[in-house]
Amino acid sequence: MTEKLGSSVQAVDRAIAILKSFSLERPERGVAELSRELGLHKSTVSRLMQTLERGGLLARNPETKRYRLGIELIGLASQVAGYMDVQQVARPFLQRLAEDCQESVNLAVLEGGQVMNLEQFVPPARQVKNIGRVGRRMCAHCTAAGKAMLAYLPPDRLDRVLAGDLLRFTVRTITDPDKLRQELAEIPTRGYAVAQEELEDGLNAVAAPIRDHTGRVIAAAAIAGPAYRVLPEMFSHLAVQLVEVTGQISRQLGCAAG
Repeated sequence: MTEKLGSSVQAVDRAIAILKSFSLERPERGVAELSRELGLHKSTVSRLMQTLERGGLLARNPETKRYRLGIELIGLASQVAGYMDVQQVARPFLQRLAEDCQESVNLAVLEGGQVMNLEQFVPPARQVKNIGRVGRRMCAHCTAAGKAMLAYLPPDRLDRVLAGDLLRFTVRTITDPDKLRQELAEIPTRGYAVAQEELEDGLNAVAAPIRDHTGRVIAAAAIAGPAYRVLPEMFSHLAVQLVEVTGQISRQLGCAAG
């Protein structure tokens, strides 16, 4: 019984290896090439691929006789995408980040021209202000998380946001649409956004986008803290940590480029 179970597990492992061998660069695979690549006999690979084909996980090109991923995978993938909740996925990563950097870490989404905080993680030793309390809504143009999401909006949606009132909260708040647009244009190249005392005096923040399985920016994570501690010269260092974490979250959500 144990021997039979071991054989079944091995077959599953081999089937998984076959499915994972497909990529955008290699959308079709043949039995012979996979046999060489996986170090398996051609008859073994052929049987496995035929089984996967019967289950709809592979399809055979009638012209080339090579295999490609099957349509049944679309249904399976859509189910995964449907239940992948960004809060649930991001929570352990952001909790650990807050502990590592010893500053507040927020998870936020964009709704129109406003940012809404979904989660906040604050190390016990760093309880200073409840700036990022869960459920708080803030103007996107003066927050790091807001900028990190505005930077990836389609041009027409960004135009609508910038056509609205860009309220001033501090002397550093950017209220000129052209100046803000210029800063937003730099964020995709840099990979992160910053806000230096733009929402409240004495508050600095760094933020990076989070992407879903389609590559679309759906949220942002931000590290925030008092300006005397989160200094401008620390922004790039904090951003390295943050971008690594948001990349991990994006990959968990199915984004290949995350």
